[in-house]
Amino acid sequence: MKKYDIILLAVIITVLLPLAIVLLNSGKGGKAIVKSDGKVIKTLSLDKDSVYTYQSDKGFNTVEVKDGKVRVLEADCPNKDCVNKGYINKNNESVICLPHRFEVIVKSSDEDYDIIVQ
Repeated sequence: MKKYDIILLAVIITVLLPLAIVLLNSGKGGKAIVKSDGKVIKTLSLDKDSVYTYQSDKGFNTVEVKDGKVRVLEADCPNKDCVNKGYINKNNESVICLPHRFEVIVKSSDEDYDIIVQ
């Protein structure tokens, strides 16, 4: 290898290694923020598999956390768009149930956000 080949290889490794680490760790260690009528009602860790059901006068939504991802598993809304969305796990990705005014938002663990549980 020539001198410039080694320098080029070192630059590529220096740039790509941190990028690869960030991409591999994305979606891990985050939270799922569950909101109803715009208010935070529950915060779920994406590190722990769980199921949570929220019931209101508008209907019910069941949220499932599994393998670092979250989804609306069941709902009694007419169109079921929230259920059909499937799993989400990227920062600021969301599932919204408009008839129930219900929302699940993924937030990374290193991001600041307000949590108000009622």
